[in-house]
Amino acid sequence: MEQQTKITTIAEEIADAVNRWFDQIEKKDAGEIVRRTTLQIGIHDYLRFEYKDGRIRLYSYDDDFGSPEVEEQGSRWTEPLTKEAIESGLLPQLQERLLQRITRYASNPLLNYRFTVIGEFTLADGKLVVPVVDYVDEGKKAQLLLRLDQYIQNKLRNGQYPTKPLETFFLSNHLVDPGLYPNVDAAGILSLYERVIELNKSNKEKLAEHRATFIRALSQWTETVFLPRHFDCRKEQWGLPVYTMKAIGEQTPADPKEMELALNTAILIIKHEPNYSRQSGLDLLERLKELGSDKAERIMKEGSGTMDAADVGYRDELVECRANDVFSTVTVQIKTECADSYAKAIDFICNLLEKGFSKSYRIKLKSQAKHVLPVPGLDKSLTHRFFANALQYAELYPRLETYAKLAIAEYEWYDDTEDEPCCMPGTYAVFGLGLADRRYFPLIESYMRCVDEEHQSVQTAFTLTFVKQYGIDESTIPIVAACLLKCTEGRFAKQLAKERALFETEAVLQALAAVVQGMEPYEAEHLVDIVWGGADKLQARIRKEKGEPAPLLASILSFTDKKRRLP
Repeated sequence: MEQQTKITTIAEEIADAVNRWFDQIEKKDAGEIVRRTTLQIGIHDYLRFEYKDGRIRLYSYDDDFGSPEVEEQGSRWTEPLTKEAIESGLLPQLQERLLQRITRYASNPLLNYRFTVIGEFTLADGKLVVPVVDYVDEGKKAQLLLRLDQYIQNKLRNGQYPTKPLETFFLSNHLVDPGLYPNVDAAGILSLYERVIELNKSNKEKLAEHRATFIRALSQWTETVFLPRHFDCRKEQWGLPVYTMKAIGEQTPADPKEMELALNTAILIIKHEPNYSRQSGLDLLERLKELGSDKAERIMKEGSGTMDAADVGYRDELVECRANDVFSTVTVQIKTECADSYAKAIDFICNLLEKGFSKSYRIKLKSQAKHVLPVPGLDKSLTHRFFANALQYAELYPRLETYAKLAIAEYEWYDDTEDEPCCMPGTYAVFGLGLADRRYFPLIESYMRCVDEEHQSVQTAFTLTFVKQYGIDESTIPIVAACLLKCTEGRFAKQLAKERALFETEAVLQALAAVVQGMEPYEAEHLVDIVWGGADKLQARIRKEKGEPAPLLASILSFTDKKRRLP
């Protein structure tokens, strides 16, 4: 009797906490939210509660981080719950109480067509995680499937206009939802993905958003639906999950259509996601190999097969080039060391980039020449050597400039550099051209605008090399300023102390004032920090200065902060 009372009390307390959560979310205007698109039938689809020593915490997301949305302290009991008491006694009572509230929302957009409640109980010997409610509103489900069919027919198959990113978000997630579509239609999903891409190709930024949204949904499907059927997953606190093949008796037979969708998901991740996400695509290919996919194994050796054979292979008496878009590698064998050999290799790489090849790639070079750029700290990688070799031929400079403009991309890096020598695609060509000829100063400025100084520091050594070679005068100051904006103060303190006098000639200060005038205040402040050690030090310097530089120095200082004005 006492045990039954305990179970009933706990069920009531958890249900009361859940009801309080529902009371909170009812304050939202769910109708206004779902009116944004016909592809959203409801808002909430998940609730998780933790029960430990009478304390109840509720979360509407599956994540170990963040604060609970409801936290209550219920009755404390001397003896903790047992697994048997939870499964045979507590869950039936709890399910009955929760469904009484959940079923109220049959015609209310507050809940999605499916609503799941997960419970996590702390026992004497560990934790027990159990599904408490998995409710499906068949009316909402049927309505949502009808809306999806209408959207696909009217907006995609017969549509002629760009679609909305919000629509793509819901579409992509619905297509891989087993509750809506139990049998995966890989060809149909990929066809709809391609149609969305086709309709939105006129807007580069929106296109990238649509593509990333679709890939994110497909990736989520592989992680939560596909892989768990075949592998046990161990999630580390940091890093990618670790998958181990299930025992033969525990595995679900691999579905060919699911294998095809997972394979194409891996290819999309590798081809289109940022460099830091690429490993998850490669890992997915490895899992597919373990499941016996010959196609996955072939792709890892030869590439995805989505690019024309003429684009991924070239061979003549001077050079041989091969590309693998899965591993983002370009193999270049220079048979004869001459300008024509490198010209053909550069053209081959440029064509790859124009066709969508990953900019975060590496070159596997076979060559007798071993040149490197005169910039300290650059990794002497094969990619570096290739461009340093090509830079020995002045007639190739226009080609290298074309390559650099194609390659430069923020948040992309050559795949064979990391840590300190990490550098953005186009780096070696830009540095080499900039040091070879003043005509390429504008190219340096374009490059520096894209540099992510938080993850790359090679521009520091280049800037010092540039100053050493060209000096500081009115012709170089725009380039020097562009470089310094991407460098950290500490690395320049000693080196520029020797060059500071060069910054303070009248011609240089006039040129620098013109450059600073077009900067944001924080950029001007950064420049002053590097050259003069900070705005305060420059202000003190101006007060002591009785000569001609004072007004120009004051003009530069005034741009560091719109509120800062000298008396």
